[in-house]
Amino acid sequence: MASKKSIVRKLIFAYLFLCAAGVLAYVVVELYDRFGPSKLVVEGIPFGLPAGTELAVGESPEIEKSLSDYSFATRDEIRRATDLLENGEVQQALEVFDAIALTYPALEAARFGSMTALFELDSLDASRRVRLETLTEDWINRYPAGAMKAYVDSRKAYREGGFTTALEFARVASDKAQAFFAYRIWYAELLLQAGQETRAAEEARAAISLSQGGSLKAYALLAKVFHSVGQLDSCSSLLEYASSRFPAAPELLLLRGLLEEYRGNYDQAEILYQKILALRPQFRDASEALATLGEKTPPGNGLGVSITPSDRAKVAREILEPLVNQYPDNLPLREALGRAYLKGKDFDLARMQFLEIQQKDSEYPDIQLRLQEASAVREMATPMVGLAENLNRVADSLRISNPATKHDFNTRLGHYLVRYGASPKEFFSHYAESNFKQIKKRVWQETFEDGHHTHIYTVLFDSRDRYYGVHVRVVDSSTAGKEHGRAPEVFTRLLQQNSRISGIGSATGETECGDVVIDAAVWDAQDNFEILARVVGKPEEVRMVRFDKRYLPMGLKLCDYLDYLNAY
Repeated sequence: MASKKSIVRKLIFAYLFLCAAGVLAYVVVELYDRFGPSKLVVEGIPFGLPAGTELAVGESPEIEKSLSDYSFATRDEIRRATDLLENGEVQQALEVFDAIALTYPALEAARFGSMTALFELDSLDASRRVRLETLTEDWINRYPAGAMKAYVDSRKAYREGGFTTALEFARVASDKAQAFFAYRIWYAELLLQAGQETRAAEEARAAISLSQGGSLKAYALLAKVFHSVGQLDSCSSLLEYASSRFPAAPELLLLRGLLEEYRGNYDQAEILYQKILALRPQFRDASEALATLGEKTPPGNGLGVSITPSDRAKVAREILEPLVNQYPDNLPLREALGRAYLKGKDFDLARMQFLEIQQKDSEYPDIQLRLQEASAVREMATPMVGLAENLNRVADSLRISNPATKHDFNTRLGHYLVRYGASPKEFFSHYAESNFKQIKKRVWQETFEDGHHTHIYTVLFDSRDRYYGVHVRVVDSSTAGKEHGRAPEVFTRLLQQNSRISGIGSATGETECGDVVIDAAVWDAQDNFEILARVVGKPEEVRMVRFDKRYLPMGLKLCDYLDYLNAY
């Protein structure tokens, strides 16, 4: 009997022990979740980290959080300066960051941007060296933990020629704050220079995810990694995706030119290199690429020299299929997957994706056209997109300055420095009314010549005499090159110009709107909407509208903007 009691007592103690262990484990998990290192879970971004990947926040400074306390206009200026910095326009980016920091000294995003831009400059005068030293000390004092100091020390060591030291400090910063974009992108740059492509790719993918796919530099770094190791099919697929988001990015254009050379398309490669130099004459890599045209060989083992649509489609499918499975209601992802199937000539699979989209949203843009493509059982020909003109003439036209027009760079393309909602009296207090002609009630128009380009800007006021938008038409009136069968092309130039003012827009690609095919770029902000477009077959003319977003109806599709573009 005593033996049975002993056994029961032991079982009770064992049960109580297990219960206590379970409670203790629960408490430990709760305490870890509440007080342990916080995590960031990334979303599924093309070419980024796998969806659901956890990154330790660690010692990441809350720069983005502080930015949310400021006006939309200020945040938009920060975005524009960041775009300039990523496009290599370091001096211009520094000027914008400094101007914002002067107005808002406590805005961390501006001060961090200024410090980064100063580190990026090739050389510094005495005053800028003092400013950089002040900024670095300030940042270390704000964030005394090791990650910020390691990042600053890495930047300093790199400027002083200590590459190995810079690489190690960058690793420390990246490890201590895995969720901070600036540390990851800087470490990726150094890893690529060190020839550590695998780790560089990991850091670049992390940067893509952390930027929500909004960083040109992150995409360019990953493309360089693919190019460096000879994965040219992956490089081509990434460039195809990234170029749709950053159409005028020199780094991407350069890599596209190299791939064209490897295919033997030397004319296309030359056009791309000259396009870069027309936009950024001092871009040394493009100059060297042009000087050695036809002499290059593919890197690595030469894989992917012959890059077919099927090759690109395969890479795209590998990226998009898991994303569509994870986000089945994301219709743009389904459309992208359907297009990848089309390129790979898997017409039945493409049609299934487009039918799924139609079932979920019968009004989805151009879904009927996509279904027709999938039913045609043929691969749609892609029109050649490029400069169909003498690019030396474009480079010259970029430098034209005509003081008589009274338009500086920032007021070109209808970027009048007058707020939306201004009255005609307020508008014409800034701009001479004698330069305008009233063409109808509440509509004023000015015309001026800029070299061989005719600019026609139409300013619009509503029924309460409030300024709400502007219509732009630019026509290349030159005859140079036409006798040799070359048509002028102004869209590329003006796209770059507006990207420097409004930030990098989203390219739409060529879109059929009835009998008209348009190629456009869109800038869509909280209170402002811009679309710059050309009609395929009319390369001498570009049209654009800028509107107070409140004046546009909801749910407009791309082709719906034709009425606005053709209004004047």
